[in-house]
Amino acid sequence: MFVGKKKSAQDFPTKIGFVVSKKTHKRAVKRNRLKRLMRESIRLILKENKYLIMNNFISIIFVGKSAALGKPFSEIDSSIKEMLEGVA
Repeated sequence: MFVGKKKSAQDFPTKIGFVVSKKTHKRAVKRNRLKRLMRESIRLILKENKYLIMNNFISIIFVGKSAALGKPFSEIDSSIKEMLEGVA
């Protein structure tokens, strides 16, 4: 996870991006699945309004690694939540 600069004003929403490089896996199907799981995790987190610290930054970029391929949603969700708690 990469975090951008802190916002000076709360005028605009935080941009969230997801990246899974071709080095992670050759097949686009595998890369897209990982991105979909990460997006769903963030969607649920934003729905809960649990991690308001995310609103303090201009951008947040999540980078998928090869270790995350084939993992169930629960593991990916918990690792994203751990990363967001580390930012706080």
